[in-house]
Formats: sequence, C-alpha cells, structure tokens
Amino acid sequence: MSPYAALGKGQIDQLFLAYTGYSIGLDGTPHYQFWEPADFLPLLTHTDPGSGCPDGNMFSDFLFLALGILNENGEGRLLTRDDKKPANWNEWVRYMNELYLCDRNLDALCQAVRCSPLCRINVWIALPYPNPQIFPDDRLRLQAVTDWMCLFLDRWSHQDWSDCLQLQGFYWLQESLYFQGTENDDRLLIKAMNQEIHACTYNRHPLRSIWIPYQKANGWNEWDSLGFDLAFLQPNAYFNPQKSLEQAAASAFQYGMGVEIEFDLGVTYDQAKRERLRAYLQAGELGGSDIAGHPFSPYMYEAPIAWYTGGWFFGKNGRKQALLSLYQSNDPLYDEIFHFINATTEL
Repeated sequence: MSPYAALGKGQIDQLFLAYTGYSIGLDGTPHYQFWEPADFLPLLTHTDPGSGCPDGNMFSDFLFLALGILNENGEGRLLTRDDKKPANWNEWVRYMNELYLCDRNLDALCQAVRCSPLCRINVWIALPYPNPQIFPDDRLRLQAVTDWMCLFLDRWSHQDWSDCLQLQGFYWLQESLYFQGTENDDRLLIKAMNQEIHACTYNRHPLRSIWIPYQKANGWNEWDSLGFDLAFLQPNAYFNPQKSLEQAAASAFQYGMGVEIEFDLGVTYDQAKRERLRAYLQAGELGGSDIAGHPFSPYMYEAPIAWYTGGWFFGKNGRKQALLSLYQSNDPLYDEIFHFINATTEL
C-alpha cells in the first residue's frame, strides 16, 4: 500500500479551483464567470477578526479552468468532451483571452498577491479537451493542445507577473478517459501531451501536469503511468450521498493521490450540505477506513488537497461564489476551512 502523494514531490499543498468561462443565470441567459482582485484576497490570507491583520495563509496554488466558452455569436461551446457543442480552435483562443483579461482572472490574482503579505503564488492552467469531431485524429489532437499550450506560454512571457505568479504547469480538464481505438486513444494522447509538457521549462523551472478524475472514472488509477506528476481523486460524496467519501479517501491513499474537497453555494443555506462538507473535514482530520476495511490516514496532515468550491452564481442579488460568501457573511465555516488548511483544527 502506498501513502498519499508526497507534498514535496507534488509541489502542491492546497489547490483552489478558480472557474472562468460562462454559466447560466436564473433568467436563462449566459454570464461570464470572472475574478477581480478583491475576490482573491480572502483566498490568499486569513484575517484575524480582532486585529484586522492577516494571521495565516489560505491556498498555495490556483488552478484556472473553464468548462465552456461563448463563441462570437454568443452560443455556448464546451471545452470538455462533448458530442453536440464541442469548442473549436477559435473558441479555445477565446478561453485564453478570458484568462488574460486586464484586471480580471490571472491579472486579478497578481494584483491581489501584490496587496497581500505573500511573495508569489503558484498557478496551473487547464488545457481544453480536443474533441474528435473538431480534431479528427490523434496527431491533430496533440498538435492542437501543444499549439494552445505554446501560445499560452508565449503570452505569459509578455506579462509583468514574475513578482507575484509562478506558472507551475497544466491541468488535463477531462476527468475520465473516453476514447480508445486506432484513430482516437485518450491514453496515448495524454502520454504524448505529458511528454510535451515535461519538455517545457519556464524561467528554468520545469513545467508539470496534474489531473483530477472522479471516483471510479475510467483510468482514474492509471494517473502515474499516464505521465501526470500528481492527481487528486474526487469523492463526489457532497453531491451524491450514495457515493462513499471513505472509499475515495482509501483509494487516494492506496494509489498515491491527493484528495479533492467539494462544496458549493448550498453550504450557505442548506444544513444537510454543511454537514456533508464537515464530513470531508472530519475524515481529513481523523482518517478512517472504507466499508471493506481499507484504511486511509488523515489527509488534512498528509495529502495535497484540491478544493472545488463551485463557480460563480448569478442571481437577482448579483454574483456569488461559495467560499467568498462564507467569508463575506462571517460564517464560521470559513474559519473552519482556514484551520483545516493549516492543520490546526479540532472538529
């Protein structure tokens, strides 16, 4: 049996998933998800309520990703695997353009870091998935991903962010392996893509690749042989109580993976969802075993953690995001998460 992925080897401690792209509002219209500098401040440091001064750090790494993008006609296109509305190259570039907007997203994170006690923060970028409907064979699929990555790196090199952001590498957006055949084989594609990533350096810093498959996804336990430097396992127990958090934690422990903690805006008003989140935190502090007796140690202390906290929700009261809403309302869950991140909690 192997332990969780070593924190030193993976070079990730606490990874926050920062969603961009578009989502659908209550009125049925698409809205772009975006981040401004003030949004990141409570994600970088925790503030002591008495003194008003920072008293600890929050997330060490930020993963920027989007599931969909709007094309030039305002129509939704998916950056994940999709048979009906797959994004093409031009829409991939629109996704990149969103990441590089002035005063938003990446630039916003840089501005927030400059306003914090921190020196630099680590950044990871999701690669769009090359759907075979758009890129028919694996040669074209690999070329598209490589070209997008190279274009992203070129644009990064022209940004004045070296004092605040450290690009660590790329994230494989698709959470499961789908295609296996002579023309399209996700395993071969991912292995070749990871070779391309590992051949890249930025400022003499080797780039890495990460993945976050869901529990029992096709190929979830092949992450190492696929060439990823680190993978986290999604329990999905927050969204589906029939899923076993303990089984996911035991699987992550056995296969040397990190663990993803999941919640959404529901924790701000739904007591059952608050308790589901607290179950993740408690299991992370205490460890345990699954129904078959497979053990897992306390991942709060020993494992890299990825944090899914939902995207932006657009309603009649404006835009909301789960973790920011906890902070803005002085909800004790925000403090509990801070203590969990720093392994100082007693649940």
